[in-house]
Amino acid sequence: MGQHDEPKLLTSTQDGVRVLTLNRPRARNALDSELLQSLFQALDEAATDPDVGAVLLTGTGPAFCAGFDMKEAMSRPRPEQFWDRYTGSRSGDRIYNILPLLPKPVITAVNGFAVGAGAAIAISSDIVLAADSAKLGYPEVNHGIVAATAAVSLSRTVGRLQALELLLTGRMLEATEAQALGLVTRVVPAAELADQALALATELAAKPPVAMRMTKEMFRHVQEMDYDRALEYARDVGQLTREAPAPRPSEH
Repeated sequence: MGQHDEPKLLTSTQDGVRVLTLNRPRARNALDSELLQSLFQALDEAATDPDVGAVLLTGTGPAFCAGFDMKEAMSRPRPEQFWDRYTGSRSGDRIYNILPLLPKPVITAVNGFAVGAGAAIAISSDIVLAADSAKLGYPEVNHGIVAATAAVSLSRTVGRLQALELLLTGRMLEATEAQALGLVTRVVPAAELADQALALATELAAKPPVAMRMTKEMFRHVQEMDYDRALEYARDVGQLTREAPAPRPSEH
């Protein structure tokens, strides 16, 4: 099942928060195929569970996530057919879409190193809390690899020059510098990270679900629109939320 027979993804629910913990500490929580599928399934379940109002993603051990498991990728037989190789290469990329498209807020607690796809996952969520000891970066270029898909979220989060500098040098950022660049929402003491992240997720989970979902969808859409169209769209969303039925007391 995993190291020491523990699941590679730990799942729990507290006060309307689905807590998902990457649990491959010896591999620095690198995403192998089993962990990825478990994560996709858990996020799909959280999206449709009426008792879940927010998702909290974090990791065990000294790292948040070291990116995709390259050892597994290199050991996997290479399919003979082009489309089989093409489909296989895209299988993990869903992680970059599933977090922004999830109809509930996603908070990532970066407890340690977030490297390559690990950093991209963090900044693909809605709110990023980082331990003051955490580091983020895209070191793929140092290994002769292009951080291609990970660069998409990075280029939409920081400026062109900052993004290119990170991609071309592969250097790691301290948590405070990552926050200054806009990659991290808040930096907190490592000992307080878990409690602060859960408290924030619990706060969001208790808010009206329709407003939370539509706020997230509206914000994502207007980023890709020109100003006039974005303003018109935002007005329509505002009207829809005013027309939506009030949440019942039992709803998160």
